[in-house]
Amino acid sequence: MTNFLIAVLVFFILISGPLAIFALVKLVSRTLGGLKASFVRLENGLGLKVVWDSESYPHQVYRVRVDFYELVRGGRSTTMSYTFEGKGYKTKNFVIPIELEEPQLQMFTDSGLENSKRALNNSYVQIEVETTANETERIKIKKKQIINTLRHGPILKASKDIDVVEKESDKDSLLTRVFPWKAVVEDDSVAKKAAGPKSGGPAAPVDFLVTKVWIEPGCIVCDACENEAPDVFWVKDDTCIVRDNAPLGDAASIVAAAEGCPVDVIKFDTKPK
Repeated sequence: MTNFLIAVLVFFILISGPLAIFALVKLVSRTLGGLKASFVRLENGLGLKVVWDSESYPHQVYRVRVDFYELVRGGRSTTMSYTFEGKGYKTKNFVIPIELEEPQLQMFTDSGLENSKRALNNSYVQIEVETTANETERIKIKKKQIINTLRHGPILKASKDIDVVEKESDKDSLLTRVFPWKAVVEDDSVAKKAAGPKSGGPAAPVDFLVTKVWIEPGCIVCDACENEAPDVFWVKDDTCIVRDNAPLGDAASIVAAAEGCPVDVIKFDTKPK
């Protein structure tokens, strides 16, 4: 049986060629030694931990960015970053204690906007770890996971394997409140949807037909488009797609989905009625 498996592996490598080997090496490299980021519990609160196999992969981390999104109507957001300037870049595992002002702390630890289960389910943090080699690793963490870490996670302490870096967030870090989906949007130049069926009102009329819909790279799987036009959009685990043979007759819902997309990746073509 072992000889058979080896034979199958050799056959696969010979057939697939160098590209398969390269992909396999990259996958193993990322899994075993690549940059990873997570939130940890510290004695005084929340910490951001960045780790990698520094002996095998000599990364030089110069910036870590944290973006919080609460993707519901009226949802909150915040951005913070930590930059290691000059030759202060990090060459080994480290953790940054995160000092949050009260509004930010609530975002990370409460049960969602107005204690909404839907808000909690649609809240997450995206961490970007940037190196001096212009490499960026992006890690997405659900808010539920952060709350669980703060409540039940082990307390991390400094050791020879990890540095605790006392650092203030960059001055350009932002605290904002966003409104990614508007209840009523009116614009004569682009007939947009007013409160649709899911918002409790009829769709506003449009004076054109939608002929084509597509999604550009950058989807953050927030579910907004599928909520607006479930027959057209399908939100999967890692992206959103336009359904096969999707009906395009409800132009107002498609426009509302495009206008409600927080990252503006939904595009469409139109023609006059």
